[in-house]
Amino acid sequence: MTKRHRTILFFVFCFLFVLIAPPAILYSQGYVFDFEKKRIVQTGALFVETNIGNVEIYLSGKLKGKTGTVFKNAFKKNLSPKIYQIELRKTGYHSWKKNLEIKEKLTTEIKNVFLLPENPQKEMVLEKEGQNFFISPNERKIACISLDNKLELFNLASHNSHSILEATEIDQVLWAIDSKSLFFKARAGKKMSYFVWQEDEQTLINLNKSFKNLNNPLEFKWHPKDSTQIYFLDQEKDINSLYKIDLLNKGVLQKILKNIKTYEIFDDGIYWLEEVSGLLFKTDFEGKSRQQLTLSSPQNYSEKNDYKLFVFYPQISLKDNSDNFYFLDEKAKTFEKIGENIKEAKLSKDSKKLLYYGENEIWVLYLDDILVQPFRYKGDKELIGRFAASLDATLWCPDSEHLLINTRNLIKIIELDGRDVRNTIDFLKGKSPCYKESSGKLYFFDQGKLWSAKF
Repeated sequence: MTKRHRTILFFVFCFLFVLIAPPAILYSQGYVFDFEKKRIVQTGALFVETNIGNVEIYLSGKLKGKTGTVFKNAFKKNLSPKIYQIELRKTGYHSWKKNLEIKEKLTTEIKNVFLLPENPQKEMVLEKEGQNFFISPNERKIACISLDNKLELFNLASHNSHSILEATEIDQVLWAIDSKSLFFKARAGKKMSYFVWQEDEQTLINLNKSFKNLNNPLEFKWHPKDSTQIYFLDQEKDINSLYKIDLLNKGVLQKILKNIKTYEIFDDGIYWLEEVSGLLFKTDFEGKSRQQLTLSSPQNYSEKNDYKLFVFYPQISLKDNSDNFYFLDEKAKTFEKIGENIKEAKLSKDSKKLLYYGENEIWVLYLDDILVQPFRYKGDKELIGRFAASLDATLWCPDSEHLLINTRNLIKIIELDGRDVRNTIDFLKGKSPCYKESSGKLYFFDQGKLWSAKF
């Protein structure tokens, strides 16, 4: 090779180096040329985390990789800052879509993605058709009200069944914490009777003898730790009193408290709203202590109104008979009105969010800072959705980032992530959903029969 050729090659390589090196260095430092903006911009990144592995990641229609098999996440860097249509796909599962912006020098996070199977596997739990079902805490037994108003007990382990009682109407079926006793009310004609079925003795106890001097027993609740004690209210001279019945002591009644508007039982004691003052108090299970939790009554409190307490200590809420919803401010010791037309409230598994919903709206109150995108902060209230059809039920999913809603005989899953459009999936056909955390199963009615599906 001549000297001239070597000189030419030297300058060619120098030229290529000058041409290629700066873009390469800029790219390695996170810079790209934006042809739309016609300038050099700094790149951003995307982090994706899903509930299953090997999920394909598409950015504006282009496959950019997959999440891992073990860690189920992926990190994509050096992305031009702009809005991308992000889609997560896996064969056999509903896809997830959202338009999100990648910003310069920042990482956009997509966490808590819950991809659901297109054809979820469901299993028939009870072949017999029924009106309603009640699953024991240990999930080994199911009490079912049949179409002909019989209360029947099914043992899922032994596959045995037992008919407990037939009546005109059966109501307020409640399992004890040990799954061995069952309380219920039954009406035959105009007469209301109160029963406890004890499985160990195969005995049906009629409580009417214990209640003969009472007016109208209501709001029955089992002791949360002792399956031999039941609490309830009864009215005496226009004032409600709280009673406890001891099943071990021949059904002897004991008056625990008086002047009660409504009450709720939690693991650490009894919470009640005093009828005359409208103040909230707490006591032990024998009614011997007394701790005042509020300094004033709820807004527009009236002894003539009905109230319902929701206790997820330390979070306490209250609903009046006009469906106004109040949340207890622990520091101010007052109930703050946060919603209207609300019928139910539930605390998330992580205890950081309170779900409350009415006939057509779902809201979430954040009880703690959520420092995962999208960021949410303590005290934030978020409207999750408005629905044309009435909501029959709304539950928390086990990840505390999705809700299960039941409307028009459909069970849907909706995410809390409100960036762009919330992903909502029609998961199953059915009604009366009930999720059991111990087994991870979702129970539901479909065509009068009880089914279960794994989450």
